Amino acid sequence: MTAAVAQTSVALQQGFGVPGELYTDAPFYIQPFTLVSALASYNVIGATACTITSQGVAQAGSGGTFGYAGILVNPKQQQLLGDGSNPLNPSSTVPNNTQVACVTMGTIVATITTTANIGDLVVFDNTTGALSTIAPGANLPTGKSFAYAFVDRYTVSVAGLAVLTLNPQLTVPVPA
Repeated sequence: MTAAVAQTSVALQQGFGVPGELYTDAPFYIQPFTLVSALASYNVIGATACTITSQGVAQAGSGGTFGYAGILVNPKQQQLLGDGSNPLNPSSTVPNNTQVACVTMGTIVATITTTANIGDLVVFDNTTGALSTIAPGANLPTGKSFAYAFVDRYTVSVAGLAVLTLNPQLTVPVPA
């Protein structure tokens, strides 16, 4: 018989959120689009910004010529079909020609590829739509577009989940 071991610590790290979910019940603006990107692997809910290519159609990245569509949101709206090899393996990547929701105003949980401080501006890769950040007042890096969003509420010490507030009235950074 073994001796009982006393608990010496309590983990306080709780689950943060689901990428693509609204973070607050503040006003938001979401529009539906049919997603048709260069590669379906770019279509990640809560991690990809899109632009409008034609009426009701958007793509990941900045290839659209009719304006900013927003960041892919509402993961519960999508039928998650797995990763292609196993239908039970979860994935937030949606196939092309899928009806999706894009947010242009509101506060969401999103996945970013960089560390960030509260107030940092959110930009996206022109090819993939992947989200990253720049410091306020910094020039817009080459190959990036502004996502009309900033990091809100929490500092992000490693790439991963962040709270972003999108506002179409934000000032666009000057290109580098």
